[in-house]
Amino acid sequence: MKKLKKIILSVFIGTVSGMFFAGAVLGARIYLDGTLPRGTVISGIRVGFLTKEYAEKELLNKEDEYLNKKIKIYIKEKEDETTLRDLGVEFLTKETLEGIQTINSKDKILPDFSTKGVETDLLTRVDKKKLINELDKKLKIKEFYPKSAIFAVDDKNRLIIKDGEAGYVVKEEKLIKTIEGSVKNLTPVDLKIEIKPATPEKNKEDVEQEKKSMIEKLSNIVTLKDPVYRDNWYIKPLKHLDWVGFEWMEKDGTQKIAITIKKEKLNEFLNSEVSKWLDAKPDNVNIYRNEKGEVVMDGIGKDGMKIERETLLTDFESAINEGKNEVKIPVEVIPPIVTVSEDLQKLGIKERISVGHTSYYGSPENRKYNIKTGASKFNGKMVKPDETFSFDKNLGNVDESTGYRKELVIKPEGTIPEYGGGICQVSTTMYRAILFAGLPVVERNEHTYAVSYYSQVLGHGLDATIYLGGADLKFLNDTKNSILIQTYVDKDNELYFIFYGTSDGRSVELKGPQISAQTTHGEPIYEKTKDLPKGQTKQVEKAHNGFDVLWKRIITFSDGTKKEEDIKTHYKAVSDKILVGDAENSKDSSIVK
Repeated sequence: MKKLKKIILSVFIGTVSGMFFAGAVLGARIYLDGTLPRGTVISGIRVGFLTKEYAEKELLNKEDEYLNKKIKIYIKEKEDETTLRDLGVEFLTKETLEGIQTINSKDKILPDFSTKGVETDLLTRVDKKKLINELDKKLKIKEFYPKSAIFAVDDKNRLIIKDGEAGYVVKEEKLIKTIEGSVKNLTPVDLKIEIKPATPEKNKEDVEQEKKSMIEKLSNIVTLKDPVYRDNWYIKPLKHLDWVGFEWMEKDGTQKIAITIKKEKLNEFLNSEVSKWLDAKPDNVNIYRNEKGEVVMDGIGKDGMKIERETLLTDFESAINEGKNEVKIPVEVIPPIVTVSEDLQKLGIKERISVGHTSYYGSPENRKYNIKTGASKFNGKMVKPDETFSFDKNLGNVDESTGYRKELVIKPEGTIPEYGGGICQVSTTMYRAILFAGLPVVERNEHTYAVSYYSQVLGHGLDATIYLGGADLKFLNDTKNSILIQTYVDKDNELYFIFYGTSDGRSVELKGPQISAQTTHGEPIYEKTKDLPKGQTKQVEKAHNGFDVLWKRIITFSDGTKKEEDIKTHYKAVSDKILVGDAENSKDSSIVK
C-alpha cells in the first residue's frame, strides 16, 4: 500500500513539474519573442532582451543628453561653445535597430538563451552645410577661406574685377571622424578645428567670362511697383553701382556670380522716396452719438501700412539676377481699432466692412474743392437693412447755393465747365467701397472716355459717373444690419469711403484690369458755333484713345459658395473737338483754347 502511494505521489509531482516547466517555457517564449538578444550593446547602452520600441526610447533619452550638452570649439586663437545638435549631428536610431536581428522563439520548444547580441555604434549623419554654418556663426571660419576672383566696384564707382586670394579651409573629414568617435560611448568631446591651405576656386579668367552677362543684368531696369498708387519707381542697377555687391553662389550644381543689394542703400532710397507714400500708422476710430443724437466719428478707420523691407530686398535681388522687369513692393497692412458705442452696435454698426479709395493728384483747385464738398454730404449717412441707396438722392442739389464751383464735366456736347465738376470722383470712390463690401450694385454707369484721375489707384475700369436727373449709382444693403458711411479727404488729393456694419463672413477678391479692343482717336473735329465771335476758337474736348476693360469680382460667402461677376467698361475713342466762332460784330477777337 505504501509503495502504491509513493508511485501515485511521484506521478503527481512529475505531472505538476511538467506543467510548470511547460508554462515556464511558454512564458519565456512569449516574453523573449521579438526582443534583442542578450548582450546587445549600442554605443555603450545595454539593450538586451528589450523590444526595439523600448530600446529606441532608451537610446533617444541618451542621444538627447549627448546632442544638447555644451562643448567647446577652437580655431587658432578663437574659442566658443555650441552643441553637437547645432553642428548638424543626427542619429539614425531606427536604421541602427533595424540592422539587428531579434529573438525568434515561436518555432522552438526551448528559448535559445545562449544567443549573444552584438556590440555596435549608432549610425550617425553629419549635415556638412549646417556644420560649416555653425562654425562660421561661432568662429567666423569663412574669414580664413580663399577668396575667388569676383566683380567689385572701385572708389570711382566703376565695375572692376578683383583678383582672388589664397586662404584656408576646414579639414572636414577629420572633424567628422572625431565627432563619430565620440558617438562610441555617447560622450561629447571638445573640438579643435584644424585647417589646411587652399587656393581660390575661380580666377580672373572665370570672372571675365561672366562680364557680358553681368552688364546685361545691371542694365536691366527694374520697376518697383507701388501696391496702392499708379506711380512706380524705376531702378537701373548700373546707375546705382554704390548699391551693388557680388558673391559666388551655387545654383543647379553650377557656380555663378550673383548680384546683391546693400540693405542700407535700399533703405536710404525707401526712406527718401517711398516711405512717405506707403509707411503709415493705422488711424483708430471711436464711433458714438453726441448729446444731440448725432453720430460722431472721432478718427478715421483707415489702415496703416508698413513696407516689408527684408522681403523687398530679397525680391529685388531675385529680379536683378533673373532678368525680371518688375517687383511689387510688399507691404504689411495694419488694421485700425474700431470702437463703437452700445446703442450703435444694436443697429449692427460693429466693425469696418470695406474701404473705397481713390486719388486725384494733378486736379485743379476747383475740382478738389467740389470733391471735398460732395464727399461731406455722405459723411455719417446710415443705410438701413434692405434699403436701396441712391447716390443722387443723397447728394442733393449741385449748384452755387450748395457750395459748389464750376469745373469740367463730361457732357454730350463736350467736356465743359459746370457746377460740381469732380463729383464723379466721389461716386467712383463710393463705388469701390460697395464692390469691396460685396454688396449688390443696382446701378452703375461708366464714363464716356477714360479719365486719368480714376486710374491712379487700382487702374481703369472701376469708375462710376453720375448726373442729377440722369445717371445714378445705387446699391442694396443686403447685410441684415445698418451700414454707416464715413468719408475722409487726405492730403487734399485722396478720398476714402469707409463702410461700417456687421460682417456676415463674405469676402471679396477683385481681379483686373484686363484691357482689350484698343482704338486710337481720329483727327481733330472743328465745329462752327454762333456762341463765339467769328475767328475765335475754343477746345471743348481733348483727344482720348478707346479701349475695353474687364474686372472680375469674386464674392465668397460664409457657407463657402462663390459668386463671380464681370465688371465691363467700354471707353470710346474721342478726338479733339474745337469750336470755331461764326458770330458777326463781336468786340472780342481774342482766341481762347
